[in-house]
Parts: sequence; C-alpha cells; structure tokens
Amino acid sequence: MTNRTRNLWRSAWTDSAGYQLAELLVIIGVISVLAAIGFPLYLSYARAQETDGAARTVVTALNEARQFAITRGISYTVETQTNPNNRMRLTCVVAAGSPCTTAVYVGPGTDGSGWRTLENASQIVLGPSITFTSLGAPPVGTGAVRFRVQNSTATGSLDVCVSPSGRIKVQAQTVACP
Repeated sequence: MTNRTRNLWRSAWTDSAGYQLAELLVIIGVISVLAAIGFPLYLSYARAQETDGAARTVVTALNEARQFAITRGISYTVETQTNPNNRMRLTCVVAAGSPCTTAVYVGPGTDGSGWRTLENASQIVLGPSITFTSLGAPPVGTGAVRFRVQNSTATGSLDVCVSPSGRIKVQAQTVACP
C-alpha cells in the first residue's frame, strides 16, 4: 500500500459525515430525561384543562339561560343530570303570550331533547337546578348556587358559583360562593 492510498483511507475515515454511536446515545439520554420530567407535567396540565373546559361548558349554559331570561322576559331554568349522564338543558315556562313555544330549548350544542353533554368524560358532581328570572338573577331568597365539575380521573374539580345577583364565576372548590 502506498502513501497515497493510505492517505485516502485515512481521509475517508476522518472526514466522514454523520454521528458516532456515543454522540447518539448522549442525545437519546438527554431526550429521555426531558421526557421523564415533562410527561407528568403534561398529564397534570391536560387534566387541569379538562376540568376547566367542563366548568366553562356549565358557565356557557348558565349564561345562555340568563341571557334568554333577560331578553325574552320570562324565567328560564337550567336542569342538570349528574354522573353517569353528565348533561344539562334549558327549560322555560310555556304560557299564553309567552315567547317560549316549547318548554325545552333545542339549539346549537344540544341533542334533539335539548341536552348538552359534557365532553372529555368530565363529570357533573354537584348539579342543582337553577332558575333565572327576567331580571337575570335567581329568585329572591335563593342564595348562592354551586355546581361542581370534575375531570375524568377524579383528580381535580372546580366549582361554578351563581351569586344571588346572577353573576356566574368559576372558582376552586375550597372557596365559598359569594
């Protein structure tokens, strides 16, 4: 073998593109450590968002009933069904001269019977019925009303509180309703 051939072999090995096995193992190790740290945090975040989404769905239904009561000048009630159904619907009083033609509101986001189901397997744990008068508040003397939603793994829950003035807000379970 001549010097020229030896130099060609040497330059082929030293100038070759790519990564060595040790470098690849270090990269795989770093990615594994980051995944081991990040995955539990992601699961916790996903469960919190699931609970928050369920609470926002309840808030939407309550605000819709309140808006209908104010704009149409009649009382609307939000009925809930807790676990295993986990759904809610709006009803109104059908009377002569009332703008309400059917007792159950069927609209966007509801099925044919007017029920709006929580998504992501979230659960309504505490779900009383509440009526909004034409003034947009529960009847006088009702006090604060509390709804409670929980994520599918029962690791987190939020309360949706309706104050006597009709204000609706989402808060932690440990906080008293206003």
